[in-house]
Amino acid sequence: MKFILTFSLLFFTTLFFGQSNKTEEPAMFFDSNLVSTNSMEYIDPNEIESINVIKKDITINGVLHHGQINITSKNPKKYDFISLEQIKSEFTKIKSNDVIYMVNRAFITDNIETFKLDRNYILEVEVTNSEEFYNLRKSDAKFDIINILGKTKENLENKNKILLRGHEAIGVK
Repeated sequence: MKFILTFSLLFFTTLFFGQSNKTEEPAMFFDSNLVSTNSMEYIDPNEIESINVIKKDITINGVLHHGQINITSKNPKKYDFISLEQIKSEFTKIKSNDVIYMVNRAFITDNIETFKLDRNYILEVEVTNSEEFYNLRKSDAKFDIINILGKTKENLENKNKILLRGHEAIGVK
């Protein structure tokens, strides 16, 4: 009897107070690829052919999304989306440690699992280790920061500039 009471209490506590797998965001599909809403920042709006909104809820990987947004590009074969984990394995040598992701020096804080970038958008991937920060050298926290630089106008211009040591910043190496 004690077992049934404990099990019932555990079940109802989990049911009512457990973590919810619901999101207020719709599922976002770009050329049939599930992407996060913040991935759309890096898509040229002029490349969009059509947008289709479906108001029906959908469950993907155990997460309930309220609706779907299907975006079709003018040239679907142009985009080659890869996840942040794929970028980490293909563009870096990082095997362990915790990782913080950035795109164009802005932190990625939401939807890390579904965040995808077009492989053709990536200009360079920079890796900084936490030991390179003076204040963190003696800390037990070990992590890497992966900064993905996209082919923006600013990044392309800065790619060709040179930084002179001992002078004010003229550019980025």
